[in-house]
Amino acid sequence: MPFTVVVAGTTENTVTALSALWRDERFEIAHLITPEPKPIGRKQIITRNPVHEFAIENNIPATLVKQRLTPELAENLLSRHDKPDFLLVVDFGYLIPHTLLNWPAVAPVNIHPSDLPRWRGSSPGQFVLLYDEKESALSIIIMNEELDQGPIITQESFTVDESWTQTEYYRYGFEIAGRLLPDTLAKLADGLIQPTPQPTESPTPTASRLKKADAFIEWTVVSAAMRGDDQRQPPKLSSAVLNAALSHHRSLPILISRATRAFWPWPGLWTVIKTPKGQKRMKILASHVKNNKLVLEKVQIEGQLPALWKQVKNFASN
Repeated sequence: MPFTVVVAGTTENTVTALSALWRDERFEIAHLITPEPKPIGRKQIITRNPVHEFAIENNIPATLVKQRLTPELAENLLSRHDKPDFLLVVDFGYLIPHTLLNWPAVAPVNIHPSDLPRWRGSSPGQFVLLYDEKESALSIIIMNEELDQGPIITQESFTVDESWTQTEYYRYGFEIAGRLLPDTLAKLADGLIQPTPQPTESPTPTASRLKKADAFIEWTVVSAAMRGDDQRQPPKLSSAVLNAALSHHRSLPILISRATRAFWPWPGLWTVIKTPKGQKRMKILASHVKNNKLVLEKVQIEGQLPALWKQVKNFASN
C-alpha cells in the first residue's frame, strides 16, 4: 500500500513538493491543509492560493484555515481522518499544534531552504542573499515544537548564484526538494535513514518574517553609497535588519545591492526622495556596485511606472 501524506502549505513552492509525491505511485495525498481564499492586489480580488487550486484540480479533500490552525480545527482533522504516515509542512505560514505533530505514524516533516542550523526562521532565502552567502542548502527535517530545530533527515548543498533574487533562490531550492522528497520519505519510512540531531544554537540570527519597515533605507544613506563616501564610520540605519547586515558587510554599496536582490519582490527595498511634487516613496528594483560605488539601475517612484534611474534621476532632488 502507498504511504499516505497530509500536506500543509500555501505557495507554488508547496505545489512543487506536493506534485513530486502526487506523481509517485509510492505515495497517496490523503488531505491538504491550506489558507482560505484571501483578497489580493489593489482591487482586493478574493483569490485561492496555489495549494487550494491544486486540491480542486485533482479532487483532493482540503481543510481551509482562516486565521490560524486552531487546536479545535486540529482535533477535527484527527477525528475525521485516519492517521497518515506523514504530515508534510511546506511554506504553510501557520504554527502546527502539538496534536498534529504527534498525528503521523512515521513523522511530521518540514522542508527548509537553508543550510540548517543556519538561518532558522520564515525568511531564510532573503537572509542568505542579504548576508551574501556563497553556499546554502535544502534541508528536509523532522518537525518538533522548536523553530526549525528538528533532526535533519537529509540536506543537499548548492551554490548561490550572485544574480539571484529571493524568487530564483526559492525556486532552485524547492526544485531540489521535489527531486529529493519521494526517495527520502520512502527510506525514512523503511528505516533506512537515521535523522541527525541539530545543535541547539544557530551560528546566524533568526531569519524572521520581514515587514515593510525592515526594507526602508534612508535616501541620505543611498546617496552616500552612490558617491562612494568614506565609510569608516557607517551610519546607524532605522531598519534593525539592515543595520545588523551593515555590521556584517561594512560597506554601504554592497549592503544596498544585496538588499535590493534579497528583498525583491517582497518587501522590496525602498526609500523616500524629495521631488518637485513633494516627498515620494521610491522602490529600488535593481542595483549593483562598481568601483566601490552604488549604481542604481532600475527604480519605481510612487505614482509612476518602473524606469531606469538615469531616466528619472533629475526628478529627485537631494
